[in-house]
Amino acid sequence: MTLGFVAFRKGFLRVLGSLIQAALDRSHRVVLLWDPEQAKPGEAVTPADLAVWPGAEPHAYHLGAPLAPVVERLGLRALVAPSLDTYLRAARLEGEVDAIRRAGARLYSVDYAFETVTADPAGYRLIDTTFYTSQYQRELHWRLMAEGFARLGPGVDRAARSAVAGSSMMDQLAVVDRAAVRKRYGLASDQPVVLLMSLKMAVPDQWRRLHWGGSPRLWRAARAALGGHGDWVPEILRGHGYRELVLALRALCRREGAALIVKSREKNADPGFLRRLADVFVYDEALYPYTSMELMAVASLCVHFQSGAVLEAAFAGVPSLSVAVSQSHLEDYASFDEVYGGRPWSLQNFPGIVWPVGHREAVGRIERSGLGAFAVDPEARRRYVEKFLGFDDTRSSVRILEAIERAD
Repeated sequence: MTLGFVAFRKGFLRVLGSLIQAALDRSHRVVLLWDPEQAKPGEAVTPADLAVWPGAEPHAYHLGAPLAPVVERLGLRALVAPSLDTYLRAARLEGEVDAIRRAGARLYSVDYAFETVTADPAGYRLIDTTFYTSQYQRELHWRLMAEGFARLGPGVDRAARSAVAGSSMMDQLAVVDRAAVRKRYGLASDQPVVLLMSLKMAVPDQWRRLHWGGSPRLWRAARAALGGHGDWVPEILRGHGYRELVLALRALCRREGAALIVKSREKNADPGFLRRLADVFVYDEALYPYTSMELMAVASLCVHFQSGAVLEAAFAGVPSLSVAVSQSHLEDYASFDEVYGGRPWSLQNFPGIVWPVGHREAVGRIERSGLGAFAVDPEARRRYVEKFLGFDDTRSSVRILEAIERAD
């Protein structure tokens, strides 16, 4: 069977890496469709990236070019991508879906960090199977987008067009060599690690730029006042909350004999103090296993800003502190309350595996705490995994692949 994987971005390969490897292990022919002209910072895929899977066949395909002829020429029986329906619409290729099916291929969409709950229900008309991480995620999508699903009419069977398989991305935990990771970053075999996932600054969010940005304090205060946010000025003038948070984490590490590792991405536009204060500063560049999962495998505590890292941490059995900051650029998403609302037993607030804290309170909480204050409760983790991740057996890629094989 010939399977095609859309590999336009590094992020796609992080999601698909274990699934690609599972297909190769079962002796399927694997084709990686990649765009050599992808220019998004930190996301451009190179031949060296594709060589991580030596048995796969890279095939250059330019984003937005006719897709059906490529599918037919390569003999693809399946085309797989994260949020494939979103890509097809963005590239204006939804009109080719019938031709792709006539060429013999079925279409499959896999989940990335719980984002399928934001997908347009109309994608069910385009995609043969949409894979969800957990049953809760699938039901949440159906509930949040109930009107859109109702418009599909009785001819679209939601259950038949979807499946729960777990996270193919999380499967990469199984291939992490923890000893090699510690050696690479100069960590002792038993040294605790506090992992900080840096805040995305290059997003359209005024609060982040003016409160925690890298510009001079007086300039940020003036911009806040002129922009109608005079109530922000006292806090901006009082100090730099982001820097104070990192200093508190650094002090915690010194008390505990731990290493402070900051994981960032090229596109995050980090302030300079992050690199200076970290014991190790690393960009998310590796793909299989990907950098974040390698670091999570050796972490004792993860600190993030209500990010998808909460899922990686829970999967790896690592407690996390979820620092609440402005997410104004995401407020229009239907899933905003579930992901960022902070209600008890929601994605970012599940005591025993993830603890929420406001950005103003975070420094004091860290200063008063040791690593022991963030101990994982096995039962809380089990319930979190069941609700948000579905499985933790690192076999989600196999489940997805077996579903594709059965449909062929």
